[in-house]
Formats: sequence, C-alpha cells, structure tokens
Amino acid sequence: MNAPDFEPREIDVSRPSSARLYHYYLSGEAVFEVDKIFGEHLFEVFPYADAWAHHNRAFLRRAVKFMVAQGIRQFLDIGSGLPTVGNTHEISREYAPETRVVYVDNDLEAVNRADELLRQQNAMDITAVIEADLRNPEVILDHPETRRLLDFDRPVGLLIVSVWPFIPDSDRPHELMERLRDRLPSGSYVGMSHASMSEVDPETQRLGGEISEMYSDTSDPLTMRDRDDILALFDGLELVEPGLVYACDWRPEDPVDPDDQARPGNFAGVGYKR
Repeated sequence: MNAPDFEPREIDVSRPSSARLYHYYLSGEAVFEVDKIFGEHLFEVFPYADAWAHHNRAFLRRAVKFMVAQGIRQFLDIGSGLPTVGNTHEISREYAPETRVVYVDNDLEAVNRADELLRQQNAMDITAVIEADLRNPEVILDHPETRRLLDFDRPVGLLIVSVWPFIPDSDRPHELMERLRDRLPSGSYVGMSHASMSEVDPETQRLGGEISEMYSDTSDPLTMRDRDDILALFDGLELVEPGLVYACDWRPEDPVDPDDQARPGNFAGVGYKR
C-alpha cells in the first residue's frame, strides 16, 4: 500500500505539542510559554505527570537494554520526541557502540533539537533523525536515511513509546501497526507503551477524561485505550515476559512501589517477531 506524501508540521507556538509537553514533564524545561502554562495546569489536575513520564522513560531504557542483550544492533525509534537524558543511541551504545539508530518525529522542534545533539556528538555516521509521522509507515521505512542505516535483512528493534495515544481510532492504529510489523524481519523486537486509565478507581478515571479533554486543545489530541485495545497492537508478535504490564513493572531494576499513584497510568510490553 502506497503512503501519501508526508507534509511536515511546522512549529506552532500557539498550542502545546505532545513532544514538548513530554519533555516538560521529564525535565521541567518548557520550550515555549504555552507549554509551561499547559503543564502547570496539568500538574494541578494530575500531580503525578512527572512520575508517569519517568516511568515511561525508564521502560524505554530497560527495553533497549533488553533488545541489545538479544543481539539487536539497529533501532527505529518512532515518536522519539525532544532529546533528553538517556536517548536510544546513548543507551544502546553503552553496551554495543556500533548500534545504528534512526529517530522519527513529526514535531519540527524535536527533529531540530535531535539533529543538533547528534551533530554535537559526531554521531551522524550511524545515527539519523527524520521528520515523518507514524500514520505513514512506508514514508518512514522507505526514507533514504532509514535505508542508509538500517538493514531490513537483519533484526530491528522498533520503539513506539507513548505515541499511539496520539493516533486516534479514525487513523486505524492497529492497521498501521500491522503494516509496520509486516515489514520487520524475523527476529525483530517491538517495544511499546500506551497511556491508559482503564484499571484505576472511578475518580482517577474521571481525571483521565479531564486530561484527554485538556489535550484536545493541543496539537496532539489524546486517545486513551484499555488493556485489550493496547494488547491488540501486539497481534502477530510474541510478548516476552512479563507480558503487557504497567510500565514500571516491566523487568524493573529497582523495587516497585505498589502505592505509586502514577503506576497504573501506563501499559508497556515488548513483542518478538518470529
């Protein structure tokens, strides 16, 4: 199936974007004043947004380490966001310096910052960042930089970490995932996480609805899904242990606090393609 041409999304300083907000939750740095205003309001509604973001980021780190331990030496990180501490190429190269990484984002600010970071680190020979959108898998997979760095005759580590919530049902996320999965070679791994408020108390579920309503005023409206819908994104893949769990419960390196209020707000898992 041919994908339509990708239309770059220019920086919009009038509305927050998911990439800039995620960066704000992780680092406390607001790229634009509009991001800070939105973030401060969100923290009033959901004070655990920073903990949620750090759980998500820590899952990324553990998933990358796991994949490298399985022999993965090339990664496609879709929706990588603004560079912050512990990027995929930095994590993987702690253990395998030859690892190749292609970053993808539809946020021009994220792409520009990532490009600047990679150039500062002299990492452009085995790392690239491209401006593209998860809604157009073929544009990503057939991009010249993807083809330059990734060998699709060898296993790939695909990362889609907290990106599906910004793909509405009308864009058929499960079909998009199928198109990506079908292009992956055997032996590949897929790490994904997805925000969800389906397994929390009624009051927190109400907050989840309020958060989704808030995000409708950003450049990236939010769609939360339940466990079954998220699990369906792994169709055609074998979930590795411990399966689809809360992000902080996926192969934790430190004890998990069962009373952590941010814990049930995010599912995560890693699938394997035979």
